[in-house]
Amino acid sequence: MLERLAVLVGGFAAGALLRRWQDSPLAPPRSLERTARELQAQMRAHEHRLRRLENRAETHEARLNDMPSARQLASAMDELLGKAMSGLDARLAAQAQSIEALRATVTQTDELLERVLESLDLLSEQ
Repeated sequence: MLERLAVLVGGFAAGALLRRWQDSPLAPPRSLERTARELQAQMRAHEHRLRRLENRAETHEARLNDMPSARQLASAMDELLGKAMSGLDARLAAQAQSIEALRATVTQTDELLERVLESLDLLSEQ
């Protein structure tokens, strides 16, 4: 904003100097008019560049405002890791229960086989 103001003040100063110089009998009219046109063209070019830079700055500022902060990123990562860990814990607990159920089943199967073998031994002895 200050640059734009500086360009505007510079334009006014250049205009005042130009008018003063035009009133001077020593100034050649053609070169003065050409210089004034060139100055105006340069001022328009600078104003155009300044507008483009301001637009870019606003765009970058909007993008920065849309970006999550480091705290938000850390919070999201903690939440994701928490969900992953709780899911892993649940799966491990389910697997541990399955293993215990298999152990119990194997133990029962061993006991039943032992009884069957004992019964077969008793039948074969008779």
